[in-house]
Amino acid sequence: MNDFDKYIKNKAAEERSEIPDSVKLRIEETLADLPEKKPNVKQIRILPRIAASAACFVFIILFLLPNVSVTYAQELEQIPVIGNIVRVVTIRNYFYSDDKHEMDIDVPKIEDNNDAAEKINQDITQLTETLVGEFYKELELVGDEGHGSIYLDYETVTNTDNWFTLKIRVHEAAGSSNTYYKFYHIYKKTNKIVKLGDLAKDNSFYDVLVGEIKRQMKVQMENDSNIIYWLDDSIIGKDYVSLTENHNFYWNDNGDLVIIFDKYEVAPGSMGTPEFVIDKGVIKDILKSEFKDVIS
Repeated sequence: MNDFDKYIKNKAAEERSEIPDSVKLRIEETLADLPEKKPNVKQIRILPRIAASAACFVFIILFLLPNVSVTYAQELEQIPVIGNIVRVVTIRNYFYSDDKHEMDIDVPKIEDNNDAAEKINQDITQLTETLVGEFYKELELVGDEGHGSIYLDYETVTNTDNWFTLKIRVHEAAGSSNTYYKFYHIYKKTNKIVKLGDLAKDNSFYDVLVGEIKRQMKVQMENDSNIIYWLDDSIIGKDYVSLTENHNFYWNDNGDLVIIFDKYEVAPGSMGTPEFVIDKGVIKDILKSEFKDVIS
Protein backbone atom coordinates (compact mmCIF):
# COMPACT_ATOMS: atom_id res chain seq x y z
CA MET A 1 0.00 0.00 0.00
CA ASN A 2 1.53 3.32 -1.07
CA ASP A 3 1.45 6.56 0.93
CA PHE A 4 -1.59 7.96 -0.91
CA ASP A 5 -3.60 4.76 -0.27
CA LYS A 6 -2.66 4.91 3.40
CA TYR A 7 -3.71 8.56 3.53
CA ILE A 8 -7.15 7.81 2.07
CA LYS A 9 -7.62 4.84 4.38
CA ASN A 10 -6.72 6.88 7.46
CA LYS A 11 -9.09 9.71 6.47
CA ALA A 12 -11.90 7.25 5.98
CA ALA A 13 -11.21 5.64 9.34
CA GLU A 14 -11.17 9.00 11.12
CA GLU A 15 -14.48 10.22 9.73
CA ARG A 16 -16.38 6.90 9.37
CA SER A 17 -18.90 8.47 6.98
CA GLU A 18 -21.69 6.21 5.79
CA ILE A 19 -21.88 6.19 1.99
CA PRO A 20 -25.39 7.25 0.91
CA ASP A 21 -27.47 4.86 -1.21
CA SER A 22 -27.50 7.46 -4.01
CA VAL A 23 -23.71 7.36 -4.17
CA LYS A 24 -23.67 3.57 -4.21
CA LEU A 25 -26.13 3.66 -7.10
CA ARG A 26 -23.90 6.09 -9.03
CA ILE A 27 -20.96 3.69 -8.64
CA GLU A 28 -23.03 0.79 -9.95
CA GLU A 29 -24.27 2.89 -12.89
CA THR A 30 -20.71 3.95 -13.71
CA LEU A 31 -19.55 0.34 -13.84
CA ALA A 32 -22.62 -0.73 -15.85
CA ASP A 33 -21.93 1.94 -18.48
CA LEU A 34 -18.37 0.80 -19.15
CA PRO A 35 -18.00 0.06 -22.89
CA GLU A 36 -17.73 -3.55 -23.91
CA LYS A 37 -14.94 -4.56 -26.25
CA LYS A 38 -13.78 -7.79 -27.80
CA PRO A 39 -10.08 -7.96 -26.99
CA ASN A 40 -7.85 -10.80 -27.95
CA VAL A 41 -7.53 -13.86 -25.72
CA LYS A 42 -4.52 -12.58 -23.82
CA GLN A 43 -6.23 -9.29 -22.98
CA ILE A 44 -9.64 -10.64 -22.03
CA ARG A 45 -8.78 -11.33 -18.39
CA ILE A 46 -6.90 -8.08 -17.82
CA LEU A 47 -8.58 -5.16 -19.61
CA PRO A 48 -12.00 -5.29 -17.90
CA ARG A 49 -10.33 -5.22 -14.51
CA ILE A 50 -8.15 -2.27 -15.52
CA ALA A 51 -11.08 -0.32 -16.97
CA ALA A 52 -13.28 -0.96 -13.94
CA SER A 53 -10.52 -0.04 -11.53
CA ALA A 54 -9.71 3.15 -13.40
CA ALA A 55 -13.35 4.21 -13.58
CA CYS A 56 -13.87 3.54 -9.87
CA PHE A 57 -10.69 5.39 -8.96
CA VAL A 58 -11.63 8.50 -10.93
CA PHE A 59 -15.19 8.42 -9.59
CA ILE A 60 -14.06 8.02 -5.98
CA ILE A 61 -11.34 10.67 -6.17
CA LEU A 62 -13.34 13.37 -7.95
CA PHE A 63 -16.95 12.74 -6.92
CA LEU A 64 -17.52 10.35 -4.04
CA LEU A 65 -14.95 11.42 -1.45
CA PRO A 66 -15.36 15.21 -1.81
CA ASN A 67 -19.13 14.87 -1.26
CA VAL A 68 -18.95 12.35 1.59
CA SER A 69 -16.01 13.85 3.42
CA VAL A 70 -15.55 17.56 4.09
CA THR A 71 -12.01 16.92 5.30
CA TYR A 72 -11.09 15.10 2.11
CA ALA A 73 -12.60 17.86 -0.03
CA GLN A 74 -10.42 20.39 1.76
CA GLU A 75 -7.32 18.26 1.30
CA LEU A 76 -8.08 17.62 -2.37
CA GLU A 77 -8.08 21.39 -2.92
CA GLN A 78 -4.34 21.39 -2.23
CA ILE A 79 -3.50 18.88 -4.97
CA PRO A 80 -2.07 20.56 -8.12
CA VAL A 81 -4.26 20.50 -11.28
CA ILE A 82 -7.26 19.01 -9.44
CA GLY A 83 -7.32 22.12 -7.22
CA ASN A 84 -9.21 24.22 -9.78
CA ILE A 85 -11.98 21.63 -10.02
CA VAL A 86 -12.85 21.65 -6.33
CA ARG A 87 -13.06 25.32 -5.44
CA VAL A 88 -16.48 25.71 -3.85
CA VAL A 89 -18.02 23.45 -1.22
CA THR A 90 -21.36 23.43 0.58
CA ILE A 91 -20.61 24.09 4.23
CA ARG A 92 -24.18 24.26 5.54
CA ASN A 93 -27.77 23.57 4.57
CA TYR A 94 -30.83 25.25 6.06
CA PHE A 95 -33.91 23.11 5.51
CA TYR A 96 -37.50 23.31 6.69
CA SER A 97 -40.66 21.74 5.33
CA ASP A 98 -44.31 21.44 6.33
CA ASP A 99 -47.57 21.32 4.39
CA LYS A 100 -47.45 25.01 3.47
CA HIS A 101 -43.87 26.20 3.86
CA GLU A 102 -40.49 25.09 2.61
CA MET A 103 -36.95 26.37 2.87
CA ASP A 104 -33.89 24.82 1.25
CA ILE A 105 -30.74 26.95 1.36
CA ASP A 106 -27.28 25.63 0.46
CA VAL A 107 -24.49 27.81 1.82
CA PRO A 108 -21.36 27.72 -0.36
CA LYS A 109 -17.83 28.60 0.63
CA ILE A 110 -14.98 29.49 -1.69
CA GLU A 111 -11.97 27.46 -0.68
CA ASP A 112 -9.25 29.95 -1.52
CA ASN A 113 -6.82 31.57 0.84
CA ASN A 114 -7.09 35.24 -0.14
CA ASP A 115 -8.91 38.38 0.98
CA ALA A 116 -11.31 38.35 -1.98
CA ALA A 117 -12.58 34.86 -1.20
CA GLU A 118 -12.91 35.71 2.49
CA LYS A 119 -14.91 38.84 1.74
CA ILE A 120 -17.25 36.95 -0.60
CA ASN A 121 -17.72 34.18 1.97
CA GLN A 122 -18.66 36.77 4.59
CA ASP A 123 -21.16 38.37 2.21
CA ILE A 124 -22.72 34.98 1.44
CA THR A 125 -22.99 34.18 5.15
CA GLN A 126 -24.74 37.49 5.78
CA LEU A 127 -27.11 36.93 2.84
CA THR A 128 -28.08 33.40 3.84
CA GLU A 129 -28.54 34.27 7.51
CA THR A 130 -30.79 37.18 6.51
CA LEU A 131 -32.92 34.95 4.28
CA VAL A 132 -33.24 32.29 6.99
CA GLY A 133 -34.20 34.91 9.57
CA GLU A 134 -36.84 36.40 7.27
CA PHE A 135 -38.28 32.96 6.53
CA TYR A 136 -38.78 32.08 10.20
CA LYS A 137 -40.11 35.53 10.98
CA GLU A 138 -42.70 35.19 8.21
CA LEU A 139 -43.52 31.66 9.35
CA GLU A 140 -44.22 32.93 12.86
CA LEU A 141 -46.45 35.73 11.57
CA VAL A 142 -48.61 33.82 9.08
CA GLY A 143 -48.54 30.32 10.56
CA ASP A 144 -51.01 28.00 8.86
CA GLU A 145 -52.78 30.88 7.10
CA GLY A 146 -50.29 31.34 4.31
CA HIS A 147 -47.94 29.56 1.95
CA GLY A 148 -44.31 30.39 1.34
CA SER A 149 -41.04 28.93 0.18
CA ILE A 150 -37.48 30.03 -0.39
CA TYR A 151 -34.64 28.28 -2.17
CA LEU A 152 -31.00 29.23 -2.61
CA ASP A 153 -28.54 27.32 -4.73
CA TYR A 154 -25.27 28.14 -6.43
CA GLU A 155 -23.14 27.33 -9.43
CA THR A 156 -19.51 27.87 -10.37
CA VAL A 157 -19.95 29.55 -13.74
CA THR A 158 -16.32 30.22 -14.63
CA ASN A 159 -13.10 28.79 -13.22
CA THR A 160 -10.18 29.44 -15.57
CA ASP A 161 -6.59 30.44 -14.97
CA ASN A 162 -7.61 34.11 -15.08
CA TRP A 163 -11.16 34.27 -13.82
CA PHE A 164 -13.56 32.84 -11.24
CA THR A 165 -17.33 33.43 -11.10
CA LEU A 166 -19.79 32.11 -8.55
CA LYS A 167 -23.53 32.51 -9.19
CA ILE A 168 -26.06 32.58 -6.35
CA ARG A 169 -29.71 32.03 -7.29
CA VAL A 170 -32.53 32.90 -4.89
CA HIS A 171 -36.12 31.89 -5.61
CA GLU A 172 -38.92 33.06 -3.33
CA ALA A 173 -42.62 32.24 -3.53
CA ALA A 174 -45.47 33.58 -1.43
CA GLY A 175 -48.57 34.10 -3.54
CA SER A 176 -46.41 35.26 -6.46
CA SER A 177 -42.83 34.21 -7.08
CA ASN A 178 -39.58 36.06 -7.57
CA THR A 179 -36.12 35.01 -8.74
CA TYR A 180 -32.95 37.02 -8.43
CA TYR A 181 -29.22 36.45 -8.70
CA LYS A 182 -25.98 37.55 -7.16
CA PHE A 183 -22.72 37.04 -9.03
CA TYR A 184 -19.27 37.13 -7.44
CA HIS A 185 -16.16 37.51 -9.60
CA ILE A 186 -12.47 37.18 -8.79
CA TYR A 187 -9.77 38.20 -11.26
CA LYS A 188 -7.13 35.62 -10.40
CA LYS A 189 -4.16 37.60 -11.67
CA THR A 190 -4.73 40.17 -8.92
CA ASN A 191 -6.95 38.18 -6.54
CA LYS A 192 -9.36 41.12 -6.55
CA ILE A 193 -13.15 41.13 -6.59
CA VAL A 194 -14.42 42.58 -9.87
CA LYS A 195 -17.71 44.36 -10.54
CA LEU A 196 -19.18 45.42 -13.87
CA GLY A 197 -17.99 48.99 -13.32
CA ASP A 198 -14.40 47.79 -12.95
CA LEU A 199 -14.45 46.57 -16.56
CA ALA A 200 -15.31 49.98 -17.99
CA LYS A 201 -12.61 51.91 -19.81
CA ASP A 202 -14.80 55.05 -19.60
CA ASN A 203 -18.47 56.06 -19.29
CA SER A 204 -19.21 55.04 -22.88
CA PHE A 205 -19.05 51.46 -21.64
CA TYR A 206 -22.56 51.65 -20.17
CA ASP A 207 -24.00 53.48 -23.17
CA VAL A 208 -22.72 50.79 -25.54
CA LEU A 209 -24.07 47.95 -23.41
CA VAL A 210 -27.50 49.52 -22.91
CA GLY A 211 -27.73 50.35 -26.61
CA GLU A 212 -26.91 46.77 -27.61
CA ILE A 213 -29.36 45.32 -25.08
CA LYS A 214 -32.19 47.54 -26.34
CA ARG A 215 -31.37 46.60 -29.93
CA GLN A 216 -31.66 42.90 -29.06
CA MET A 217 -34.89 43.50 -27.14
CA LYS A 218 -36.51 45.25 -30.13
CA VAL A 219 -35.45 42.49 -32.51
CA GLN A 220 -36.92 39.84 -30.22
CA MET A 221 -40.22 41.72 -29.86
CA GLU A 222 -40.48 42.22 -33.63
CA ASN A 223 -39.98 38.51 -34.21
CA ASP A 224 -42.31 37.26 -31.46
CA SER A 225 -45.45 39.07 -30.24
CA ASN A 226 -45.33 37.11 -26.98
CA ILE A 227 -42.02 38.73 -25.99
CA ILE A 228 -42.37 41.95 -24.02
CA TYR A 229 -39.73 44.27 -22.62
CA TRP A 230 -40.33 47.57 -20.87
CA LEU A 231 -38.97 50.14 -23.31
CA ASP A 232 -40.10 53.66 -24.28
CA ASP A 233 -42.04 52.34 -27.25
CA SER A 234 -43.54 49.31 -25.45
CA ILE A 235 -47.08 49.03 -24.09
CA ILE A 236 -45.78 50.30 -20.72
CA GLY A 237 -44.28 53.37 -22.33
CA LYS A 238 -41.39 53.62 -19.87
CA ASP A 239 -37.78 52.58 -20.26
CA TYR A 240 -36.55 50.36 -17.45
CA VAL A 241 -33.28 49.30 -19.05
CA SER A 242 -30.32 50.69 -17.15
CA LEU A 243 -27.01 49.45 -15.82
CA THR A 244 -24.92 50.35 -12.80
CA GLU A 245 -21.43 49.37 -11.72
CA ASN A 246 -22.89 46.56 -9.58
CA HIS A 247 -25.10 44.98 -12.24
CA ASN A 248 -25.03 41.20 -12.68
CA PHE A 249 -22.89 39.78 -15.49
CA TYR A 250 -20.70 36.85 -16.40
CA TRP A 251 -18.47 35.68 -19.26
CA ASN A 252 -19.65 32.81 -21.43
CA ASP A 253 -17.40 30.13 -22.92
CA ASN A 254 -16.78 32.24 -26.04
CA GLY A 255 -15.49 35.19 -24.04
CA ASP A 256 -18.66 37.21 -24.65
CA LEU A 257 -20.12 39.36 -21.89
CA VAL A 258 -23.55 38.24 -20.67
CA ILE A 259 -25.82 40.74 -18.89
CA ILE A 260 -28.58 39.16 -16.81
CA PHE A 261 -31.65 40.84 -15.33
CA ASP A 262 -33.69 39.68 -12.37
CA LYS A 263 -37.32 38.75 -12.74
CA TYR A 264 -39.57 41.85 -13.14
CA GLU A 265 -36.55 44.13 -13.63
CA VAL A 266 -37.02 44.92 -17.33
CA ALA A 267 -39.99 42.77 -18.30
CA PRO A 268 -43.13 41.04 -16.99
CA GLY A 269 -42.71 37.97 -14.80
CA SER A 270 -43.58 35.74 -17.75
CA MET A 271 -40.21 36.66 -19.29
CA GLY A 272 -38.32 35.13 -16.39
CA THR A 273 -34.75 36.38 -15.95
CA PRO A 274 -33.66 37.67 -19.39
CA GLU A 275 -30.03 37.38 -20.49
CA PHE A 276 -28.32 39.29 -23.27
CA VAL A 277 -25.06 38.23 -24.88
CA ILE A 278 -22.80 41.13 -25.81
CA ASP A 279 -20.33 39.95 -28.42
CA LYS A 280 -16.72 40.45 -27.37
CA GLY A 281 -16.15 42.39 -30.57
CA VAL A 282 -18.64 45.01 -29.35
CA ILE A 283 -16.83 45.67 -26.08
CA LYS A 284 -13.17 45.12 -26.95
CA ASP A 285 -12.50 48.84 -27.44
CA ILE A 286 -14.34 49.97 -24.30
CA LEU A 287 -12.92 47.31 -21.98
CA LYS A 288 -10.02 48.10 -19.67
CA SER A 289 -6.83 46.65 -21.10
CA GLU A 290 -6.08 44.48 -18.04
CA PHE A 291 -9.24 42.46 -18.65
CA LYS A 292 -8.78 41.81 -22.37
CA ASP A 293 -7.14 38.47 -21.66
CA VAL A 294 -10.54 37.26 -20.42
CA ILE A 295 -12.12 37.63 -23.88
CA SER A 296 -9.12 36.52 -25.91
